[in-house]
Amino acid sequence: MVLWLRAGVRRLRTLQQRHRESLRLLLHELDDRYDLVPALIAASAGAGVERERIRPVVGARSLAIGVRDQRLGLTERAGAENALSATLHELIGGLGGVNHSPFIRVARELQTREQRIAGAVRVHNDLGGALNTAVGGFPTSLFAKLAAVGPVVLFEAPAPVAASEPARRHETVDAKVVENDVRSESEATSDTVAA
Repeated sequence: MVLWLRAGVRRLRTLQQRHRESLRLLLHELDDRYDLVPALIAASAGAGVERERIRPVVGARSLAIGVRDQRLGLTERAGAENALSATLHELIGGLGGVNHSPFIRVARELQTREQRIAGAVRVHNDLGGALNTAVGGFPTSLFAKLAAVGPVVLFEAPAPVAASEPARRHETVDAKVVENDVRSESEATSDTVAA
């Protein structure tokens, strides 16, 4: 009986540790994206991109950094990060005829970063979902009490209640949304890169 309890507690603590590590990886990927945005903005000047198209990206990046620096919850952070992803998608995806190689290089790096973020979000939420299921089910809920392991918050923003479907798509951060945005962005930019 004691060995069974120890094994259950050990499994929960391992899952909790893996979840924490996945959050660290996700936050690292997000911070790396912040560093790439100024390079994209600088390259966009040489590519002839109007300032009106750049302003939303700058604002979304500032918002995301502000939310990070204020140490708000994961739900708020997910909303801010989703806004940044959406503005980057609109900027990069809407420039089909750009042949400026520095801009294309940074755009590709950002697309790769978006894919890595989507993967990190998926892993984090999968581990969080598994942990929440384990904490809420019997007999693992007993192990959770012994190990002092509780439910965790997933990295997703709630969809607004009165929003239309297209707006809701950009308001919810989960792996599918980010992955769909990245896929559309890749298709649009691959046309740019091929030109």
